[in-house]
Formats: sequence, C-alpha cells, structure tokens
Amino acid sequence: MKLTGLFLILFMICFQASASKAQLYCGNDGSTIQGGDVWPWSVAKPFPWDDISGFWKLGDDDGSYVRAKFLSSTSNRKILTLQIYADGLCSRPYARGTGYIDVTEKNVVRAILIDSQYRYQMKLGLFNPRDLSMDVNSCSSNVMAVSMQVVGRAQYSRDSAVKPIDASMMETHNMLLKKVTFDPALGCQK
Repeated sequence: MKLTGLFLILFMICFQASASKAQLYCGNDGSTIQGGDVWPWSVAKPFPWDDISGFWKLGDDDGSYVRAKFLSSTSNRKILTLQIYADGLCSRPYARGTGYIDVTEKNVVRAILIDSQYRYQMKLGLFNPRDLSMDVNSCSSNVMAVSMQVVGRAQYSRDSAVKPIDASMMETHNMLLKKVTFDPALGCQK
C-alpha cells in the first residue's frame, strides 16, 4: 500500500519514537497514542481561543505542524481555520480545514481537513495533564491534545477502480501539540 497524504504524516508520527512535548510540556515521554480516541473529551477545559492562533508542532514528527487561526465568533459559534504543514514550517500547507465548537462538547473543537486524497476529522481540546491516560510529566497545568482519523476520500469518484479505504487507515491517532514561536515572514526565505 502506498502511503500518501496526511495519512503518511500520521503513519510516521505513530511509528516514530521520540521525546515530544505539548504546550508548556516538560516530559520526555512519547506523545502519541495509537488506537481508539483516548482523550477524555468530557473533562476538557475551556478552549483557549485567545491563545490558539499560531503554529503547533504535531505529535512526535519533526517536520509536521498545524497552523491555527481564530477566524470569527458570534454568540452561538466560533470558527477556527487549520492548515497542516507536512514538510516543515516553510513548506506549503498540505491539508486545510475549518474547526468549530459542537453544541454537545462546548470545550472541544471539531474540524474537517482535506488534502489531495482524504478527508480527516480532527478534535482539539485543552486538558489538565492529570486527566489524560498517559504520563505527560507536565510542568504546566494545561496540555493541548488532538485526535485525528481518516473519515473518507477527498472527492467522490464514479471510477469503479477506486478501492475502499483500508480499515487500518481509519484508525484514530491521538497526539499532544506544542505551541512554537515562529514568524514565516521572518523565518522563511523566498
């Protein structure tokens, strides 16, 4: 099976051992858990809308980042745009999408991202490290967690040669995020 798209990033993240960190995270434990959605979304803290904009290192992978931008807010809705950078901060965005707060989970942002081949569901939330099912050795009272999974193909195709998505690709991947300080205008050469 040829690994392409954001799935390749998820594959690399889940099988690469490293010492990743989350926002203000100080531990040296791996920050990726493969399998079902393991984060306790019902105890997520209020979402950090004032601090979410910017670049976040995605899980254990050295070159993958999420760029979040708070787009708009009304009394009933908050919108977040998300971009995935697969080849470092100066690369072109690989996948794009929009996130929102669900009525049933007011502290969790749900997003759909699309790359050239697949659609992904992403959930983001802020947690107290003690509420997570992993030892994060945090030096902070908060960590940002994300779960991602393939939910379908990017485009509908009438081509009978298109095969169903392999079930292993639809597995949920759980990661911690680390906010990074980066200004593309200053850090990327054109």
